[in-house]
Amino acid sequence: MLYHNVQVMGHLLRLIDAAAVTAAAAAAIWYGTRNSAIPWQSLIPFSSALVVYFVVVAERLHVYFARRTEEVARELLALFEVVLYATGLACVTAEIVGHGLPGRHYLGALAAASVALLGLRLAMRLTVRRLRRRGDDYRVWLIVGHNDRAADLAETILANPHYGIRIDELVDIADNAGSLQPRNPRFAAHPLSALKYRVLDGTSAIREIAVTRVIDEVVIALPVRSCYDKIREIVEICSEAGISVKFRPEVLELPGFRTEMSHVGAIPMVTHFSGPSNYRLLVAKRIVDVIGAAAGLLVLSPLVIVIAATVKLTSPGNILFFQSRVGLHGRHFRMIKFRSMVREAPMIRAELAGRNERDGTAFKIRNDARITPVGRVLRKYRLDELPQLWNVLVGDMSLVGPRPFPVSEAGGFEWWHRRRLTMPPGLTCLWQLADDPSMPIQQWMELDMDYIDRWSLWLDFKLIALTLATVVRGRGW
Repeated sequence: MLYHNVQVMGHLLRLIDAAAVTAAAAAAIWYGTRNSAIPWQSLIPFSSALVVYFVVVAERLHVYFARRTEEVARELLALFEVVLYATGLACVTAEIVGHGLPGRHYLGALAAASVALLGLRLAMRLTVRRLRRRGDDYRVWLIVGHNDRAADLAETILANPHYGIRIDELVDIADNAGSLQPRNPRFAAHPLSALKYRVLDGTSAIREIAVTRVIDEVVIALPVRSCYDKIREIVEICSEAGISVKFRPEVLELPGFRTEMSHVGAIPMVTHFSGPSNYRLLVAKRIVDVIGAAAGLLVLSPLVIVIAATVKLTSPGNILFFQSRVGLHGRHFRMIKFRSMVREAPMIRAELAGRNERDGTAFKIRNDARITPVGRVLRKYRLDELPQLWNVLVGDMSLVGPRPFPVSEAGGFEWWHRRRLTMPPGLTCLWQLADDPSMPIQQWMELDMDYIDRWSLWLDFKLIALTLATVVRGRGW
């Protein structure tokens, strides 16, 4: 019954949104044609396409799933995305079929109507939350488990009365010997101390609770590894009684890992990950990389030509230096640099191994005799790395990310260092801005992990700006 109620609410929201978008398009037609010479008939195909695209995109982005415990901002952002995509698709369609793009008055009115749509949804959500806070439209949960997971869940529910969730009882299941672990001390503190708690002799007692009391959902917080059979029995009991079941998806709980649901065909899967996973933001990062690399190659092409000619005329050897590096998830690629060393540099590196100024496997010498005079200038201002804009353009690298190690050096990583490979390698990252050539390799790796954990587009833009300032100061070596 609960599932059907959720479906009814979803269908109601679909109808309200479709009606609101239709009204918004009609209002936009009225306003747009009132202030321009565009005949109103020419805007009907665009408006019709807008309504259809809104419905299709909203379904595609799963906007209408149950959002009882969701933040309002996430719901409004999802609706904004739908309006944005639907408007863009309608514009493309209008251009393809020959109706042309709507005028600025129409689009302005449509934008205002879209804001009104978001305001309507916000008013609806706030009204519903007020009703739930007052005690209406509530759901009754039975929490099975007596551990930190159950305590986290109960504290969240009690701290957010607008969820409209009442915890009927918190129960635990005795093991075969009838014994339990000591009571979790968190449940003795306010506000969890007010919850009813008892120990059930077995999972069959769930049947008695379902028969004698109103239970909308059973939430399982038992540890999966030690209680798998009990969890399965509880799910079967609830399935027979038509009661929905919730449980946290952690098959393995590890610090620093996040979890998401996905599908392989029709097979549901739980994915654990520790790197960035927001697909839209990662796509945006790639778009920034392509635009930035293309613009950089175009604007700096005269400088690239001058550097190439200078390298060729001042020392024998190739203009470019290619080296196999380790990229995303261990993929190998050929990184490009302007040659800054003498032609024989790779052959005599073994003789200089004892002079390495970095600990670990990374090889670096401040006054490396293999560097040519021109190469020293190129390295000081990091101009030798300009060709790597091509690596960024073709997708081997990113503008910002952990620097790629040579294959020969990457083999010396400690195991935890490999998490740096969950992001595409970059031209710059946090450690390059630390301005410490003798930085220990462990600190370097920790900065890379910090970048991965804190990654955002804003952080990328900030690091690009700081890197440009570092390049101008000539701090490379």
